Amino acid sequence: MKGCLKIVTRCVAFFVIFSMLFSNMSDYLRRPDDESDEIHAFYDEPKDSIDVLFMGSSPILRGVSPMVMWEQDGFTSYVRASALQAPSVTYGLLEESLEYQTPELVVLLCDNIFLDYDYAEREGDLRRSLDGMKMSKYKFQIIQEVTAADDRQTLLSYMFPLFRYHERWKEVDWAEAEPTPLMEHSFKKGNVYLRGGDPLAYPENFMEPSGVAAPAFNEAAKGYIEKTINLCKEKNIPVMILHLPKMSWSYEQSAAVEGFAKEMGVEYLDCDTEEIRSQLNLDLAKDYYDQGHMNLSGSIKLSQWFGAYLDNTYDLPDHRNDNAFQRWLEDYQVYAERTKG
Repeated sequence: MKGCLKIVTRCVAFFVIFSMLFSNMSDYLRRPDDESDEIHAFYDEPKDSIDVLFMGSSPILRGVSPMVMWEQDGFTSYVRASALQAPSVTYGLLEESLEYQTPELVVLLCDNIFLDYDYAEREGDLRRSLDGMKMSKYKFQIIQEVTAADDRQTLLSYMFPLFRYHERWKEVDWAEAEPTPLMEHSFKKGNVYLRGGDPLAYPENFMEPSGVAAPAFNEAAKGYIEKTINLCKEKNIPVMILHLPKMSWSYEQSAAVEGFAKEMGVEYLDCDTEEIRSQLNLDLAKDYYDQGHMNLSGSIKLSQWFGAYLDNTYDLPDHRNDNAFQRWLEDYQVYAERTKG
């Protein structure tokens, strides 16, 4: 009996030491990535402290600032988004997020309902999300779908990123190298803002009826978006489908998404309609990073307008005078300092 106990103890000790060394080496070889960091920092938010979850791809990642909304309206929010986020990833991320938070609203960006998402071509985008997630049944389900569609990507490489990044040892200057573990706390609450950008102009006849039918929905994407909405309904969480300013958008696409939202029984808000564009008052010379994303100044304008809209529509709580949310006051001070000028 004692001999068996010794063997078990040694095996456990070996596994613990191996895991520590493995994790530390992964931190040396990982390519630092803002999106993975922000997705991971979500876990540091106290349980059931987030009022609104923003889910989706890069326009919401770049365009929505929880800190601006906090300072103006007092409700808490977090952006769990990444560039070209697959609808299956959005669903898995939301499933996981609802284990930690019970939001009063989920805002879903689903322009990718038109996108034929190729897992083989989008490995980099997939890893931005998945590398930031803790290992869980939700992450495992996404990985299973990805690896079933592309046999060049492996379960092991997603579960243990070192197996994917091990060749980076040739690039690392080991004399000066420092580990870059995933970020533990974020003052931006998931927002990854962009600075700069070139002056732009709307395409001719932007958002006017063209008589040309919108592209068909991708059935796989539509299925996951329906699952995402139904998950919220099961938990009695209201859902808003959101479209943010993007010049590669059309009246017909907006009408198609509006029809889908009506079928699903959820609100749809298109920030590219003429009425909302006039309220946002975005400066095409200063507030866009490119045709698909706002820059920092644009995201601040959008978040001020959108924060007020959400607060008025959903009667969200104001935590600014609540001592339990002191950390948010401190995070806003950091945000204000980093974004000034």
